[in-house]
Amino acid sequence: MPRPSLALAYLAIGAALIVAHAWLGVGSPGQTLVYDLVGASAVAALVYGAWRYRPDRRLPWILMALGQASFVVGDLLWDWYEAIGESPFPSLADVLYLAGYPFLGFGLLLLIRRRLGDGDRGGLLDAAILTTAAAVLSWTFLIQPQVTATDLDPLSLAISLAYPIGDLILIGVAMGLLATPGARTPAFLMLAGSLASVLAADQIYAVQALDESYVAGSSLDALYLASYVLFGAAALHPSMRVLTDPHPVPVTWLGPLRLVGLAAAMITGPVLVVIGPTAEDGLAVVAAGTALLSLLVLARLVGLVGLLANDVAKRRALEAQLSFQAFHDPLTGLTNRRRFMEATQTALAGRRRPGAIAALFIDLDDFKTVNDTLGHAAGDEVLVAVADRLRGGLRAGDVGARLGGDEFGALLSDIPDRAYAIAAADRLLGTLGQPVESGGRTIEVGVSIGIAFDRSSMVSVDELLSEADVAMYQAKARGKGRHHVYVPSDETQTAIDQLLPEIAATVRRPTRTGQAKPAGAEAG
Repeated sequence: MPRPSLALAYLAIGAALIVAHAWLGVGSPGQTLVYDLVGASAVAALVYGAWRYRPDRRLPWILMALGQASFVVGDLLWDWYEAIGESPFPSLADVLYLAGYPFLGFGLLLLIRRRLGDGDRGGLLDAAILTTAAAVLSWTFLIQPQVTATDLDPLSLAISLAYPIGDLILIGVAMGLLATPGARTPAFLMLAGSLASVLAADQIYAVQALDESYVAGSSLDALYLASYVLFGAAALHPSMRVLTDPHPVPVTWLGPLRLVGLAAAMITGPVLVVIGPTAEDGLAVVAAGTALLSLLVLARLVGLVGLLANDVAKRRALEAQLSFQAFHDPLTGLTNRRRFMEATQTALAGRRRPGAIAALFIDLDDFKTVNDTLGHAAGDEVLVAVADRLRGGLRAGDVGARLGGDEFGALLSDIPDRAYAIAAADRLLGTLGQPVESGGRTIEVGVSIGIAFDRSSMVSVDELLSEADVAMYQAKARGKGRHHVYVPSDETQTAIDQLLPEIAATVRRPTRTGQAKPAGAEAG
C-alpha cells in the first residue's frame, strides 16, 4: 500500500489555512479566498484520490465529490452576492447548498451498503433509533421555533426547514457509517470526523440564526473548514481503497456504547414532554417520534432474540458434531474403539444371563495387498463399503465398530442363544465378502470372524474382546474366509489365561494411525 505522505501533507496545509483564515480579518477578501480555496481543494482531493487509488467502488466517492462541489459552488455564488451588496433569501446559493445533501447522503449510503455485506444489520437499526431521537430533538429546538415564530413566506420557510432536514440525512448516514462492522482505518476515521464537524457546525449555525447572532467569517467557519480538510484527507489516504470492503460479522451484541446511545434515545420523548414545548403540535410530533422509537427498539430486540436463538442452535449443532467425532470413526462413520469398549462394558454390567452377549472380531483378509497394489484410496473405498455392509447387517440394538486399520467389531446383545450369533456371523461372511467396485476395477474382499461369548465369571471387556481376537486368528489359521467360535478347553485354558494379559495389552496398544491392532495383524 502506498505511503500516506500525501494525506499528511494535505492535512498540514489545511491546518495552516484554517489558522490563516482565523488570523485574517472577519469578512476580508483574503478570508473569503482562503475559505473557497479549502473547499475547492477538498473536491479536487476526492476526485484525485478516487483516480489514484482506484477503489473497487468509485461511485460513492464520485457522489460525495459532487456533494462537496455543490457546497463550494454555493459558497462562490454567495460570495458574488456579497460582492454586489446583496444577500437574498432564498437564492440560488441555497438551492446549491441543499443539493449537496442528497449527493453526500446517497454516496455514504452506497459506502455503508458495501461495507456491511452480510454482517451487522442490527447496527443499522441502532443508527435509525439514534437518528429518530435526533429528529425529535431537531424538531423541538430548531424546526418548530422557525415554524411558530417566523413570518416567512411558504417558499422561504420550506427552504429554511430543508437545512435541518438535510442535516438529519447526514446524521442518519453518519450513524449508519459508525455502526457498520469493519476496520476503523485512517480514511474511515477522517471521514467520520468530517461528518461530525459539519454536523456540529450546522447545529451551531441553526441556533445562531434563530437569535440572529451569526457573523460570517467567525470562528464557526473553522468547523466547516475542518470538515472540508478531513474529507479531502480521507480521499488522499491509501486506506480509502479498502474503505468499501465488506467486513461481515455473524453476531453483534449490544456493547456499552450502543447501550448508552439507545438508552438516551429512548428517554428523549419523555424528557421533552417535561422540559420541551407545551404546544399541542409540538407534543404531537414528540409523541409520534417516541412511538417510532419504541417500534425501532422493539425490532432491535426481536433481532437480538433471533441472533441469540441462532447462536444457541449453532452451539448445539457444534456440540453434537464434536460428540459424534469423539465416538465415531471419521472415515467410515462407524462407532470407534473407545465407544465400542464402553458399549461392551455396559452390556456386560447389565446382562441378564451368561451367553446373552457375543463379540465378533472381524478382520479383512489380505487387505495389505490392496493398499500396496491399488493404493490407499482404493483401500479406503473397501473399508467404507465393508462398514456400510456391516451397518446394514446388524440389528438396531447391536453395535458395529471400526476398531482400527482393517479390523471391525460387532457387539450382539440379548441374543437368544449361541446359534443366533453363529448365524449372524454366517450372514456377515457372505455380505462383507462381496467384491467392491473401485475405479472400474473389481476388488476381491475376504473376511475372517472370531466369535466369543460372555461367561458368568467374565467382567472384563478386554477378556471378551481378546477371546474374540484369538478366535479370529484361529479362523485365519484354518484357511481364512470363515468364522470360528472361541471355546476354552481344559488342556489349553491355563496357557490361554497366561496369554490373555498380553493379548489385551496388544488390543489396547495404538498403531501409527491411532487405532489399536493386535500383534501379527499384518500377516492377515
